[in-house]
Amino acid sequence: MSDIQKQGEEIQARIRDLAYTLWESAGRQQGMAMEYWLQAEKEVMSTVQRVAAAAMPKPAQRKAAPTAKASPAKPAAKKTTTTRAKTTTKK
Repeated sequence: MSDIQKQGEEIQARIRDLAYTLWESAGRQQGMAMEYWLQAEKEVMSTVQRVAAAAMPKPAQRKAAPTAKASPAKPAAKKTTTTRAKTTTKK
């Protein structure tokens, strides 16, 4: 049996034990097996994920690439209006 299969069986056993404990602590209510199983599965898997995340090596911190500095705003272009008599320039 591989390590992965063993781990899967251990997780199933933990879920089963916790579901049973939840069932007992709720007064052994009949007809609630799926609810207890799903709650136990959620709690066990959350724990497994936290442990796995903690065991993973942290990614190396990368230095941020230098950002290009924004160039100052250019002045607005002058508007030229042509009329019959003369040409005027507005700022």
